[in-house]
Amino acid sequence: MIYEFKLPDIGEGLHEAEIIRWLVREGDVVKADQPIAEIQTDKAMVEMTTPVAGKVVALAGPEGATVKVGEPLIVVETEASVAGEATPIEDSVREPVPVLHGETPRPARKRAIAAPSVRKRAREMGVPIDEVEGTGEGGRVTLADLERYVREREAAVAVAELRERSGAAVLPVGGTAIEQKADKAAWTSIASTELVVPEEERIPLRGLRKKIAEKMVKSAYTAPHVTGMDEVDVTKLVEIRKNLASELAKEQIKLTYLPFIIKAVTRALKQYPMFNASLDEETNEIVLKKRYHIGIATATKAGLVVPVIRDADQKSIRELAVEIAELSEKAHRQALRLDELQGSTFTITSTGAGGGWFATPIINYPEVAIFGAHAIKRRPVVVGDEIVIRDMMGMSLTFDHRVIDGEPAGRFMRTVAYYLEHPEVLLLDAR
Repeated sequence: MIYEFKLPDIGEGLHEAEIIRWLVREGDVVKADQPIAEIQTDKAMVEMTTPVAGKVVALAGPEGATVKVGEPLIVVETEASVAGEATPIEDSVREPVPVLHGETPRPARKRAIAAPSVRKRAREMGVPIDEVEGTGEGGRVTLADLERYVREREAAVAVAELRERSGAAVLPVGGTAIEQKADKAAWTSIASTELVVPEEERIPLRGLRKKIAEKMVKSAYTAPHVTGMDEVDVTKLVEIRKNLASELAKEQIKLTYLPFIIKAVTRALKQYPMFNASLDEETNEIVLKKRYHIGIATATKAGLVVPVIRDADQKSIRELAVEIAELSEKAHRQALRLDELQGSTFTITSTGAGGGWFATPIINYPEVAIFGAHAIKRRPVVVGDEIVIRDMMGMSLTFDHRVIDGEPAGRFMRTVAYYLEHPEVLLLDAR
């Protein structure tokens, strides 16, 4: 029997997903619950599994293609009965199953043996890992194999370009003997021709990078962005964090400045509820959120993700530190669940010590504002009538001018600054 496994709605409001990598090929025999593909949603990369066992007879498209919810992702030939999303196709006539991409079914190729870190690196390099010859134990593909593959591919391109320019036969990569004889003039032309290094490289805009681009464009061209900037004296905060960090380190807990910033921001959000909101454009209503789910913009090798700390106002500095570390670690492993990436009501971005003094963050739409915490620098400032050395931090607030005006934005920033300048107030809360 022939079954279509249709792309299910695996997330909040999912309409479509991009095929990042096929884990099976046409002709492969699969088991029930076997991973078949990695897909990219608006929020995260998800590994899909097939609910049926059988032979793969068609795929929904090449890697990089987009599949809508409810459309066939894979077609499997099996005799087993199937439940769930798999939909039987009437096969009384037993017509040939159409191939959903390509002109003819490709012969199955053996899937490469490689560690997850090597597969991730192959995706970043744009290398089809199943085509790489592994030299590791048992034919396992290593990082060195990926680098060798790229070098040989680049050399092959250069040779092909040289062959086209000279019109002569050129020794292929690997030292295979030349079957065609080129005349002396042709070889002289080759010898005197300088290999030209390509002046540009094209990288497909795919996966998470593509989703980031789409979200940034939607935010920038939907909400009129205005950014306010200021600096805050965090000398007390630096000292308090240093003392608490040494204590928490005994429990293997890393304490950064971010938990304090989250506490300061959530206190300000309670005083200015218009910032913890979204704009419903269909009903022309401002939706005030009663809970404080804080998104934390996190930079990873794959791109920017925003894991969410739920009910951040109810958590202590210690609890926030632990949760931030857990979410950050999962983000860098690309192991965040969809529910950990959804539902934020306000977002904080921190450029850290490596960032600049100020920035203009883009709103995490449909939220209405985003707070940026930037580098902390020791420098001379005027306090009263004296010049003293203080720890100063740059901060910025980008807001949607349809919902928020400049005056309340200024008051919001001054409120956040007050709590950062007086961190002892934040420690008065049990949570």
